[in-house]
Amino acid sequence: MKESEGLYRTFRFLKRALIGLALVVLGVLLFGYFFFMRHVDAPKAWAVASRELQGGMLSYGEKVEREAKVFVRRPTDYYRGANGILFATNDRLIFIGVAPGEKLESSDAPPTILTQEFPNDTLLSLHSRRLYFLTAHGVHVTHPGVPSGDFAAVRGEEPALDSLADYVNTIHNTQRAAAAKERRLRQAVAALINSPIYYTVKRGDAISTIATKFDATPDQIRQWNNIEGNLVKIGQRLLVKPARK
Repeated sequence: MKESEGLYRTFRFLKRALIGLALVVLGVLLFGYFFFMRHVDAPKAWAVASRELQGGMLSYGEKVEREAKVFVRRPTDYYRGANGILFATNDRLIFIGVAPGEKLESSDAPPTILTQEFPNDTLLSLHSRRLYFLTAHGVHVTHPGVPSGDFAAVRGEEPALDSLADYVNTIHNTQRAAAAKERRLRQAVAALINSPIYYTVKRGDAISTIATKFDATPDQIRQWNNIEGNLVKIGQRLLVKPARK
């Protein structure tokens, strides 16, 4: 009986301790949110992003095909959002944004610019999904050798982000289909080249003329067809090029 009572008291103590710890953590989060978090001014961040892009980031022949206003939440920024623009060009996927400043930071302090790039090729993977505890519509972007990125649409920019994702995925699907078609064509050509060739003897043909026509020797024609001598018959089917192994 005493052991059961002791276990009950221990369990009750642990339960209260966990509840207390959860309340402390929640209090710290709320304190940080109200006293240290600063939301980046969205129009200002978008203007900075556009200025940075036009200021020399685009290479020769590179042009913007789609863009969407988005925000990101980096672990190093607590849960503060960084507003910016996601650009899809014919060469790259580029995010340019402004990191959130500190509460005590001067309003005249220069913005901290964030950038992230992904090559816009068939290895790029872009999938729509709900982000940040399912609170925002966004895309998850991955590419081999590049850190992945999550970009959530600013309210009202969901159609623009979907249009960007559709553009990228449509281009890549078309490229993959073209590559698959070319691969099948090459395989068909290789199979044709490696296939044996037969010839049907016509009036006036001789082993020597047939051999010359198919870049072989009379001895090879005889060997491939088990022929002795030089006699062939009209309508006879001869192997004039064996299959390549």
